[in-house]
Amino acid sequence: MKKMLICTIVFFTLVKSSFALLSNHDIPVEEPIKILKDFNSFLNYMGENLKLSEDFTAYNTYSKIISKGTFLKMLTSGDYLPLRLRSTDNKLYFKLYRYNVLIGKDIRGSTQGWAQVFYEHYERQGKKFPAFNFVDLNGHIYNKETTKGKVIVLKCWFIGCPICEKEIPALNKLVKKYKNRMDIIFVSLAPDSKKKLQIFLKKKRFDYAEVPNQNTFMSKELNVNAFPTHFIINKQGIIVSVVDTPEEIDYALKNKI
Repeated sequence: MKKMLICTIVFFTLVKSSFALLSNHDIPVEEPIKILKDFNSFLNYMGENLKLSEDFTAYNTYSKIISKGTFLKMLTSGDYLPLRLRSTDNKLYFKLYRYNVLIGKDIRGSTQGWAQVFYEHYERQGKKFPAFNFVDLNGHIYNKETTKGKVIVLKCWFIGCPICEKEIPALNKLVKKYKNRMDIIFVSLAPDSKKKLQIFLKKKRFDYAEVPNQNTFMSKELNVNAFPTHFIINKQGIIVSVVDTPEEIDYALKNKI
């Protein structure tokens, strides 16, 4: 009788804990009514919480788990807010929250635009990186043979792109952070000529290997039409992540390599 009582208590304790965990993951970090109060509130929320390049558990509007791909695909409709949920385990949880008919085109359009980028990046993951043969400003050659056994962090950008140039100091910090990882190389592709890049680098330090004249490769082989775009390629030549910021690069190197 005593053993049965103990087992019953343990069982209900586990059940209670499970329900507590489940309900906690259904509580948003911020209520939708506050997020959608106005466009600035929406932008602030998205700026702090839109971490959709990272690994996360996704839920539909009925709190049922769905795949990350399905979640991102549904976001591209512009009909849903990616509602971040509270977590006690340092993991990410997102739930689809359907916009009502009064939500303006500015919010819907912004959501749709961001979602499209994240979904396109997600679709590239797991695919083989195209054959390449790059020669940087110092004459170093990068191809399948010379990069064998290396992780490649690749930036696509161009001179005159404000965001591309603004992030350079943060990228230099990443190069410094991983300087003892001899299996990681940092390479950047630009459509600009060798001369233009050399002039630019005299004014602004950039610690990546610089490869000029890459407009055709970026547009035809990589289908890149937004800048900056970063590819993280593993030692097997597979794209493990496509991201837009230095923070996302760091996450990928720590969690996907």
